[in-house]
Amino acid sequence: MTNTYKKSIVLKKGGIPMYQAQRLEEIIKLLEDRGSLSAKEMVDHFHVSKDTIRRDFSILAKEKRAKRTHGGLLPIQKQRILGFQGRAEQSSKEKAKIAHLATQLISDSQLIFYDVSTTVLELAKITDKKVTIFSHSLDNALVLGENENVDFHIIGGRFHKKNRFYYSLEESESLNRIKFDIAFFGAASLSDGQVSFEDQEDVLMKKRAFKTSKIRVLLAETSKINKHSHYILSELTDFDYWITDKEPDLEIQQSLDGKTTILF
Repeated sequence: MTNTYKKSIVLKKGGIPMYQAQRLEEIIKLLEDRGSLSAKEMVDHFHVSKDTIRRDFSILAKEKRAKRTHGGLLPIQKQRILGFQGRAEQSSKEKAKIAHLATQLISDSQLIFYDVSTTVLELAKITDKKVTIFSHSLDNALVLGENENVDFHIIGGRFHKKNRFYYSLEESESLNRIKFDIAFFGAASLSDGQVSFEDQEDVLMKKRAFKTSKIRVLLAETSKINKHSHYILSELTDFDYWITDKEPDLEIQQSLDGKTTILF
């Protein structure tokens, strides 16, 4: 039991004790099932006071697990993160713009890491310098394997079908022995100043390359700011460059505190 929740016990039907933390979890389940809840419904359901339910609702709203309304509760609508192919069909114009800006950072003879990302894939399609590239992306392999200028290396392992990447612990550890001149990363979400993704194994691969890269470049549209995913790669301020499709809000620019150069 964490300190967040008090241990005041209430009794459900049948005399079963329930701590506040347990009650909060049940409220979330009810919210998922019904789509909305009223304070009166929860007072009747748990046989507790209105003040108790108001405190519960306040905690869930503060933790951003639900949205509080006048006398009730609504679910927070989070945008679903699509699989690789679904993302590849979206915002092709914006991705192409970002990719073209990214080519300005590439020079001949560089050792580069290309992330699993639909935007990085656009960069792979127009890469024309004589470089060496490592990636755990199947799609990058299909594109760059045909590029005569590129010495391409696939980082293998088990294949993850949804987001089309390879992973193995042994292969990921091999990245610790490579010092990349520059690394290009995509993003599933940029919420709360953090760059995050949907697959834990994918992030483990990225973290190895991120740690050993001299220059770290994020390729991500501003629309990623409104999305949410589970596994964090790093803070946005840990990147040297953020290449995006349009100028971010002033508040976001100020949060970077001059640590990350924004190109758009």
